[in-house]
Amino acid sequence: MNISTFQAKLDFIKSIYFFEEWKDEDCRNDILAAIEECNDKIEEAFGKSMHKLHKHKPSVDAVEKVVKKFPSTLLYESDVDGRIPIQSAAISPCVGYVPVLAKEGMKHEVLEGEDARGGLFIEDPSDGCHRNTLRCLIENSDVDDESAISLIKELQKSGLLVKTDIREKWLLWFSCYEENKMRFEYLVSCDPEALIEEPLIHFTATQQKDRDITVLLKAGFKHHPNIGGLLFIKDYKGTTVFDCLCDRKGEEKAMSLLYEILTPDCTYPILHHVFVNAPQHKDLFMKKFPWAYSLKDHNGRTLHQAVLAAGPDIMNKNNMILASLSDDQIQTKDPITTLFPFAAMAVGEHADLENTFYLLRRQPSVMDRHSRFDNDSSSNLLRKRRRTQK
Repeated sequence: MNISTFQAKLDFIKSIYFFEEWKDEDCRNDILAAIEECNDKIEEAFGKSMHKLHKHKPSVDAVEKVVKKFPSTLLYESDVDGRIPIQSAAISPCVGYVPVLAKEGMKHEVLEGEDARGGLFIEDPSDGCHRNTLRCLIENSDVDDESAISLIKELQKSGLLVKTDIREKWLLWFSCYEENKMRFEYLVSCDPEALIEEPLIHFTATQQKDRDITVLLKAGFKHHPNIGGLLFIKDYKGTTVFDCLCDRKGEEKAMSLLYEILTPDCTYPILHHVFVNAPQHKDLFMKKFPWAYSLKDHNGRTLHQAVLAAGPDIMNKNNMILASLSDDQIQTKDPITTLFPFAAMAVGEHADLENTFYLLRRQPSVMDRHSRFDNDSSSNLLRKRRRTQK
């Protein structure tokens, strides 16, 4: 029997009972029971078929129509692994069905839990790693990065994926791999601060493959160039990412990884950040990145100006900077604070008056120049500091 013939018979049954031409209640009940049984089998057939979307590849509109007519198919569990359709779609090559299944799941409220999101955040029952549907989608190696990013954007547009999910669901952890680097970079671009606030950086620096570490470090330099990327972020023990790398890989390997990223062509002022954040490693970096010595940072500061701006404590950890200052450098103002070097050493909680006077003795003319051209002169700052110490 084809569908048209069956539909014609259903229409006939409906009409004969609607107009009360057939009043046998037992017959009516038997027919209703048969129709209900038929409906259950139809739902079962569609439910099974929903786990094979990657094989028969219906249109997204067709999937939406079936789900609207038979919402229960969204929860139909596979006999093989216990997954529901959205989970099967997330691990298949045809992940494009995930958004419509999630949206319909939200609309029909077929899944319990406030944060189920139509099935995006329920755990895979056959996976011992407690991976949820979205993680399976992000880690799916059968899907190219462009397609994965397109799906992520679609989920964002529909409100099924929000910015806070990136941290709360640890999405960067699950995408920080060379083979998934484009989707990782896209997620980072949505929430760059997640790179710093998550413990991902220290874990990756010590546990992951070199190529995955490179993906992470590149993202750090791209999104947080003004703080030296992720190299000097500290964990709860106070250990920097760079130190973690050295402990795990050795100094030579760690520096080789960095050299692959920070080539002379990129003109990145790595020495500025090392001298300020990790002066104990300055000789190591000077040997590997000598070309960076003459660069300026994002504030237009030379290396010695960046060290001076960091305060006397940092300057004292880089004595070679102070000793190597030329007369012209001593007479040059900082482009941001507009202070001469002697004034930079004289201000702050840890002012160094000995080195302040050393710089003044070398070029005493800066005192007159600063007083003559600036209302809030460095000499006044120095006098205030001296009075405070008395």
